[in-house]
Amino acid sequence: MKTLAGIPVARGFASGPVFVFRSDGELPIPEYLIDPGREADELKRLKRAVATVRRDLESLVAVLKQRTGKEDVRVFECHLMLLEDELIQQEIEERIVNGRVNAETAVRKTMDSARSQFEKMNDPYFRERVRDFDDIERRLQKALAGCEHTTHTELKAPSIVVADDLTPSETVQLPREYVLGFATDGGSSTSHVALLARALAIPCVCGLGSVTANVRPGEKMLLDGTNGAVILNPDKSTQERFDILINRQREALEGASSKTPTGKLKDGREILLYANVHPGLPYTGMKELGARGIGLYRSEYLWLDRELEPSEDEQFNAYSEAVIAAREFGKDSVCVIRTLDLGGDKLVKGISSKEANPFLGQRSIRYLLTHRDVFRRQLRAILRASAFGHTAIMYPMISCTEELRDAAVELESVKRELAGEGIKFDENIAVGAMIEVPAAALSADDLARQVDFFSLGTNDLVQYTMAADRGNDSVSYLYQPLNRAVIKLVRMTVEAAKAKGIHVSVCGESASDPVIGTFWVAVGVDTLSMSATYIPGVSHILSRLSSEDLDEYAKVPDSLHPGATGAEIFDACRTWLTNKIPEIEDLIA
Repeated sequence: MKTLAGIPVARGFASGPVFVFRSDGELPIPEYLIDPGREADELKRLKRAVATVRRDLESLVAVLKQRTGKEDVRVFECHLMLLEDELIQQEIEERIVNGRVNAETAVRKTMDSARSQFEKMNDPYFRERVRDFDDIERRLQKALAGCEHTTHTELKAPSIVVADDLTPSETVQLPREYVLGFATDGGSSTSHVALLARALAIPCVCGLGSVTANVRPGEKMLLDGTNGAVILNPDKSTQERFDILINRQREALEGASSKTPTGKLKDGREILLYANVHPGLPYTGMKELGARGIGLYRSEYLWLDRELEPSEDEQFNAYSEAVIAAREFGKDSVCVIRTLDLGGDKLVKGISSKEANPFLGQRSIRYLLTHRDVFRRQLRAILRASAFGHTAIMYPMISCTEELRDAAVELESVKRELAGEGIKFDENIAVGAMIEVPAAALSADDLARQVDFFSLGTNDLVQYTMAADRGNDSVSYLYQPLNRAVIKLVRMTVEAAKAKGIHVSVCGESASDPVIGTFWVAVGVDTLSMSATYIPGVSHILSRLSSEDLDEYAKVPDSLHPGATGAEIFDACRTWLTNKIPEIEDLIA
């Protein structure tokens, strides 16, 4: 028996045989100089390969639209955009014409250059997009070689899929009915396999380092996606304990899902539970899971998929689709659209800026206030979409009142502009500020005078408070959502919001954690926003508690010794919650 530790990216447990996924391997790339005067022939080879890949991708998109959700379709629509990208095509052609190299070499060098740019970025989401370039290059190289692009899976029975990593194409071609869980050597919480696993509620552990070197096909594996571990060749007693845990968790989840999620406490007090979404994620089924609206629409995904700024009309079409979808969630539903949450070196191809420390540079609202033409186009698109249903605007990375004042000036100017053009919009659209940096929490009383709501982005709030990059394994022990310093900042924000009569939500990952999300409700948060698949479990826990219970729960950290760590506070909160509701232990294991 052997245990490996990794990164927990999709909660849950799985037990089953190992299926080792092997990609087709490294393609041999011929590299040679072409004879003078043969450049046109090589360009024709490239053109034919691009046309072949385009047909393959268009066919795949058509099939996926019929059989699966938009999260997969969007990935390959993005690949089509990369394939057609003028700058990429121009660079490949220039290498052929000016460098007189064959098409295979030109493609490899161009993709290497693109990969290098993304690998240098601090944001893990962008680093994971390297896999998209891998996918496109493999397709092009196979087309140039005259090979079909196929992935040999041979997965024909329920198994835990083990791989070094998985490209989007590889992930989507796996038969989902047979995937019990994912375990990968590489990857992170933002890799495609992680995003898909969370969307489908499939347990997943990434970053295991050497799992593929330690397993053989068919041997038994236990996968713990909640704590980030896999157990190879478990002994009988370990297997029995794990089987009990799986069965109890399944019963708990089925029990939670069988009840219509309401978000109401035992005494009738309602806690609104919203869904976090991004362009391309299907909205169907979210209402049935208990989502009362969209609490976080990640607009930056429009930029990520295109790498260039989408037009105002393209943004309007995406936002209005989300607003209309949210309208179906209920009479009080809302779609909260976060303005562009990018900046520094995280923007590419014409809208990037080089900074020594992009996390402390022109991120988010800072970028938009420096590039007001981009900001105004996005505000116009959001306001136009607001004519179709209840919409709210949310500004990320607010750190001072000046930023809110400047944003308000632009918003009012755009409103006057649209009114002058006779375009309909919600003149009283709500405006909110994300509390993600300590400065915002410390000045929450001033900020609350200028907005209609707060939303706590706990991912960044923890990161900036603890000065610990959540993607850096060497300081991961400092990433503590229930550290006393973080709790103080959340409480200050809630108190300031209540004093000014505005509501406050949490839209960071911690909202979906039953222990932490429930604690935020206990300290006064009105709304939790999370991936929709986690709503039933959180709703079930809230339904077993009263306002009086939550008042008691909020005092758990204060009952510990002054030096209690964030981990110790989490353990104490978990113990309190499971003692109060014993049957939910398997929901929060």
